[in-house]
Amino acid sequence: MPFPVKRLSHETVFADLRLAAMKREREPSSKAYRQDRFENTERAAKETIEAEQRARREKTKRLKELRLSQQGGKDPAAR
Repeated sequence: MPFPVKRLSHETVFADLRLAAMKREREPSSKAYRQDRFENTERAAKETIEAEQRARREKTKRLKELRLSQQGGKDPAAR
């Protein structure tokens, strides 16, 4: 005889998720911990911005070199 199929309503699923969230261990909420997390987030954002700027400069440099190399094959008087 097959097992009976248990029907789950969305209320049951959400209740289970809420219960799991309540049982989950919370992060420490000390001021030092929050400050450290803020600084780490700030540092990561700064590093990301710097990396994007570096990549943009490198791309601009490569495109400029490519344009110059393409113009090198043309006759400057023909322009």
